[in-house]
Amino acid sequence: MARANNILVAIDGSDNALRALKFAASQVRSGGRLHLIYAQAPVPRSRAVSQALIDEHYARQKALALNKAKAYLARAKIDAEIAVEIGDPAPTIVDYARKKKCTQIVMGYHGHGAIKGLFLGSVAMKVVQLADVPVTLVK
Repeated sequence: MARANNILVAIDGSDNALRALKFAASQVRSGGRLHLIYAQAPVPRSRAVSQALIDEHYARQKALALNKAKAYLARAKIDAEIAVEIGDPAPTIVDYARKKKCTQIVMGYHGHGAIKGLFLGSVAMKVVQLADVPVTLVK
């Protein structure tokens, strides 16, 4: 018996992430569960920056990342579990997918090119390397 789609979508507020959400939503319409995760890189502690400022930054970034996704889900009348995690994005996304027993990870891919990607690294490429489920990249 085939497992139902249990898809995790990594959200970062970009248009590519919104396209990834729309793709994943089309995959679960016939059955399954949709999970969204915004994996936010941690802000290093500093004597110059208060915890209140860090918390304000997290809240602002969370809203920027999730507003378009939440609006799309509301318009499309799609129920999804939404999580916000703080940590190194790629392992955080993969660990969350394992925890929720996701059968697939879908995420937007910015496609900055091989040379730039080589120097900057890519969350999407790291997720592909770390994940033990299929990863679909949407551009």
